[in-house]
Amino acid sequence: MEHSQFTKFSPITVLVKRTIRKLRIDAGHSMNEGARLLGVSRKQLEDIETIRNYGCHLDLELLAKIKVIYRTSLDEIVGELPDDYYSEYFERPRKKTRNDSKH
Repeated sequence: MEHSQFTKFSPITVLVKRTIRKLRIDAGHSMNEGARLLGVSRKQLEDIETIRNYGCHLDLELLAKIKVIYRTSLDEIVGELPDDYYSEYFERPRKKTRNDSKH
């Protein structure tokens, strides 16, 4: 995966979003059924699963629900992590604003 095309999400967030989508599809759940199980709208589920710049960030409550619904561990959802917790893998890229370019 070329991460530079994803300017809003960290690499770990992109991975988890892809995992969430795969879990839903592998379970045979449609977008509507997946949304119902998570207690969100279909549009919200689309935002949860998308890795493009307009998607939403993930929260702990959502990950906990996914863990229970799809009977999977958080380790499986998150995948293998680098030992360096200062790694760019954990950093959420920031878009430059016009004010940032003046400094």
